[in-house]
Amino acid sequence: MADTKLDAIERACQRLVIEFAEAVDAQDYERLRAVFAPDATFARPTDPDTVIRGIDSIIAAYAARPRNRLTQHLCTNIRVTAESNDAAHGTCVVLLFLGDASEPETPGKGRKAAPGQLVGTFADRFQRTGDGWRIAERRGRLLLHT
Repeated sequence: MADTKLDAIERACQRLVIEFAEAVDAQDYERLRAVFAPDATFARPTDPDTVIRGIDSIIAAYAARPRNRLTQHLCTNIRVTAESNDAAHGTCVVLLFLGDASEPETPGKGRKAAPGQLVGTFADRFQRTGDGWRIAERRGRLLLHT
């Protein structure tokens, strides 16, 4: 494949990684339909042995979370490798801050983060669909905590 084609695939998949984090942090879980393939599989970093199958189940799992849970995913070291015109794989490192929406905001600082922070990774498999690139498989695992 030409470098420009590789770059386009890698950028499209990197955007999915970022869109996932933004949708989850905004608690706008329906946006995950534009991130995952309809038959995608997903394993949370906090429960890597439980695989959630299908976009409807992934959305339902997130929607079942407490509404007052605040999250901020900081994604870094996003690496995507195109395997073909229709498949790619990648990894990223995630630092997750948690908080509680019922906590009062401190002017100029926001809400206090929970004392425990998590560092983990996602291993992704991407596929080109009729609707563009989507995550076909996302497997998380934790590496560190405070």
